[in-house]
Amino acid sequence: MSLGIFEDRGKITLPHPPIPLAVLLIIESALCAAWELLRTNPRPGFDLRTAKEDEITLELQEAVFDRIFDKGIVHGFDRQLFSAVVRGQRLRNYNRSILDKMPDLTIMLVNHPAGIINTQDGIFVECKPVDSTHSTGAHYCDKGLIRFVVGDYAWAMSSALMVGYTVKPYTISPKLTDALRARAKTLPTSSGPDPCKASSAGPHNEVVHTSKHPRDFTYLETDEPAGPITIRHLWLSRD
Repeated sequence: MSLGIFEDRGKITLPHPPIPLAVLLIIESALCAAWELLRTNPRPGFDLRTAKEDEITLELQEAVFDRIFDKGIVHGFDRQLFSAVVRGQRLRNYNRSILDKMPDLTIMLVNHPAGIINTQDGIFVECKPVDSTHSTGAHYCDKGLIRFVVGDYAWAMSSALMVGYTVKPYTISPKLTDALRARAKTLPTSSGPDPCKASSAGPHNEVVHTSKHPRDFTYLETDEPAGPITIRHLWLSRD
């Protein structure tokens, strides 16, 4: 007797339904709250000013998941909406040519809509320092942002998040604006970076900016073009 388990997997929807702006704002607020803890109440022995990239990302992940999540500190950042904040989750790229891509953070939602690929659904975050030895162009864009555009990260999604660990005088305008303009051929940008009207600056973060980028790959699952991806840029100050 057949139970029909393998008879019909249903239609896959790609890209996945967009993450609501309200949910993205909750995540950004939670990251800012965790960042404030790293500045004002860090783990003994951790110094945000001198820590390396991977050390900062680990501390940020632990702060946001262990110290902020479901604690009532950021309204909505709880088990009703989210399930986990994962660091370095191994995921495949869009065409299975690379099986172990690792976005810095993956923020998983509780409920997934029907017709999606569960392993590829969530808010994918790439974190990069931006300073005199980590330029906005060669480091933030060419080693971070590009991964969302070529289908390495968040290939099933229509939005993702870049986080910059910055020092003065590095700001989104003009640093990111100039870097994207210089990469018009290698990293096409159809709009932005523009301030998000629903976002606001804090003591140690800029207003979140958004940029939109065309993607030229086709989904294996549907034989349809991926379409553009919107990247949200949250820059957090280390000094």
